[in-house]
Amino acid sequence: MSYLKTSNSSWQKLHLFRIAGYTFLAFLAQVYWVSRLPYPALRVDLMLPLMFGVAVEWPPILSLLWACAWGYVADVLSGKFWGLHVGSYVVAICLVNITIEKFEFHNPVYQMCFVGLCALGQSLTLGLYLLFDPAVTMDAASTWTGLIMRSLLTMVVSPLLIYPMWRVGASGAEGRERPSKRV
Repeated sequence: MSYLKTSNSSWQKLHLFRIAGYTFLAFLAQVYWVSRLPYPALRVDLMLPLMFGVAVEWPPILSLLWACAWGYVADVLSGKFWGLHVGSYVVAICLVNITIEKFEFHNPVYQMCFVGLCALGQSLTLGLYLLFDPAVTMDAASTWTGLIMRSLLTMVVSPLLIYPMWRVGASGAEGRERPSKRV
């Protein structure tokens, strides 16, 4: 019995490090590649779908801590509108944990719809901020169009980001039963 607990604990630690590594690689892609794309509509938030995947895989408290930590890092590097990333990641985690019993989140269609709604909320919040920020002069129509396109692209790429995360976690669980999310 003790061996089973040790084996399960070591699997959980390995799983945590694999997901942490995958999240870090996605964050580096966000910072060094996506944020430098020439059109703002193409600058999708790669971390939002990852938070969805973490919320499905991990317990709620650990997921919220993960969302707060990565959201804080994203907010610090963005330089403006503090709290956008933390807030949107925490809302995504909470919404997944509220609805996890009602939806099959391993289905890519549900993933796309759910992440698309969260990305749309994030874009609406960002658009309202830009609308009322006196330091920013903008063309409202092109800004809103770009934010909606950004939400749609985030929705489309979400299964492509979530599936490898779950494969990374499942590769360490071969031959063992994965621990359940709810205790």
